Amino acid sequence: MKNFKHHLTVICKYSVLSSFFILLFANTYANNLQISNATRTGAGLDEIEFTLSWENSWNVAGAPNNHDAVWVFIKFRECGLTSNEWSHALLSTTMIDHSFDTDITYATAVSETDRFGNGTGHNTGVLIKRSSIGIGDISDQTVRLKIVGSSNAVLLDPSTEYDIKVFGIEMVYIPEGQFYAGDGTSYYSIFEPGTSPGQPILIDSEDPFSIAHYSASYSHTIPLEYPKGYGSFYVMKYEITHGQYVAFLNTINSSMQTNRAYIYNYYSHDIQYDGNQYYTNSEDRVKNYLSFDDFLSYLDWAALRPMSELEYEKACRGPLDFVGGEHAWGTGLVNEVKDVTEVTGAVSGVEYAVVPADANCNINKTSQLITGGQFTTGGGTNTDRGPVAAGMFARTAPFDRIGTGSTYYGVMEMSGNVQEFCIQTNTNYTSNNPSPYTGIWGDGQLTSTGFYDATNWPTSGYFVRKGGAWVDVADRARVSDRYSSRQTTYTSRSHEYGGRGVR
Repeated sequence: MKNFKHHLTVICKYSVLSSFFILLFANTYANNLQISNATRTGAGLDEIEFTLSWENSWNVAGAPNNHDAVWVFIKFRECGLTSNEWSHALLSTTMIDHSFDTDITYATAVSETDRFGNGTGHNTGVLIKRSSIGIGDISDQTVRLKIVGSSNAVLLDPSTEYDIKVFGIEMVYIPEGQFYAGDGTSYYSIFEPGTSPGQPILIDSEDPFSIAHYSASYSHTIPLEYPKGYGSFYVMKYEITHGQYVAFLNTINSSMQTNRAYIYNYYSHDIQYDGNQYYTNSEDRVKNYLSFDDFLSYLDWAALRPMSELEYEKACRGPLDFVGGEHAWGTGLVNEVKDVTEVTGAVSGVEYAVVPADANCNINKTSQLITGGQFTTGGGTNTDRGPVAAGMFARTAPFDRIGTGSTYYGVMEMSGNVQEFCIQTNTNYTSNNPSPYTGIWGDGQLTSTGFYDATNWPTSGYFVRKGGAWVDVADRARVSDRYSSRQTTYTSRSHEYGGRGVR
């Protein structure tokens, strides 16, 4: 794993309509994702060409039978009009309108419809993966994407100059297949109704089924539309970082920023405002102090969606048998919870685990305190504790699931660092109160005041935070732990709260 950084260069030229302009937005996260050399081209100046690179990519035919990918999406705004709304580009659904270099291809065809094959306007980006079976770096691959419209109905005018930003987020493919929900041990773990003690549930389809939790007398039915984890999906490889959130803030207007920005210098949180734009000195460090509203709004902006608590367990456990009290790396042994207490790293937010040398999570097993790096030299308050850089533990030997803290499918930091917002299966305490959430993706646009408005996303009722945070004891980092279920405050921000999206 290389260090990663986040940078932005946008040059907007006012000139004759045939001229080109340079644009670049690169989310360069834990596998050194780079998007560069972007240009506007094509007969109608409706195509965006750029170079894509990332390291440590994989596409494997054996276990876990999956691949990583990059979710690429584009936003644009007319040059010089800093007060107007950014538009989220819609891509052509005719795949021959796009081109991908020899080492990469699209992971799924761009489609207008939602995950049920319904509706329109969901052609908000493209997932790109390595084109062949193998493991290694993807270097300097040319991509060209054709824009056919936008989520807010603004069209690219060939006679108009635009600021255009190309974004990339690393994802991991979670294939279709059965898995267990619950582990029979963890706090408020999901279990099979009518079993005592409560036994985990084998989820072997997307069909409705009954689920119990809290107590033997408390159960409800999971409806057909709720994302159960059996079907395939993509999940962000890492938790949302400061750099990603700053990019979000800088591509929404000021009335939206009022509700989504949070300037606070505690517990390694580092987002600042210079009077013109938001910035951070810790671009790769995982973002805390997210409210549930912040989190859902970011995902709507990125055309992703929140994951269900069942999808969280699937992404961690995969098809393997359940283990009592297991953490994301698949074991429940306390001595295999190796919390980081010391890091090194000269660049802000780029940390490497030092003590223990084989640290696999950021949890409060030994101590909340972290020494070294920015945790002792940075400004602000309580700089000796908080979340660490995304993907940090993948850099520590031994390079297996236990050593790196990785899930079965290669998703990082699902145990520890920050508590991750998920959609709970139920919305309140009544006897049969399933969540109405259907897993519809965001469309890239927010309301005028910066709130999400995706179909069937929750605006009230329960949600759950999974995986535990740096301040929590090790039990909270268990895959099936539901200590932080039944949450109802959508506006609260805390040093513990963060998350990641799915597609």
